[in-house]
Amino acid sequence: MSGPREPWYKDGLQFSCQPGCRRCCGGEPGYVWVNEDEIAAIARNLRMDADEFERIHVRTVYRGEKSLKEKKNGDCVLLNEHGCSVYEARPQQCRDYPFWPEVLKSWAAWAREKERCPGIGEGELHTAPKLTELLKRQDALD
Repeated sequence: MSGPREPWYKDGLQFSCQPGCRRCCGGEPGYVWVNEDEIAAIARNLRMDADEFERIHVRTVYRGEKSLKEKKNGDCVLLNEHGCSVYEARPQQCRDYPFWPEVLKSWAAWAREKERCPGIGEGELHTAPKLTELLKRQDALD
């Protein structure tokens, strides 16, 4: 009888955001999901009222779920020439990147994302237990 199967990332994965890179934040349409706490934190960071921030920068999609708006070119509304304008208050989805379930499902998916993200394979080593816990937390949010 064999024990639990080890994940393909059993030796951990290296990733560190690269200075000046903004690829994960723009150029393609998508959703950056936000909840009320994240909206409030971002608004505080921008020294705005949360209701005002939500009215200007958030859209409601699907069954009432909220996402940050995008610029016409697909960039996140919070992205500027220096990067994320609210980096310290960025949403959890952004904090978790690139350790999303669809990216960690296989080595091939990780390798595809590496073509887009120069920080993959660089810098900090993230351990398998840390990544597994992150995936469990994300799964619990769904």
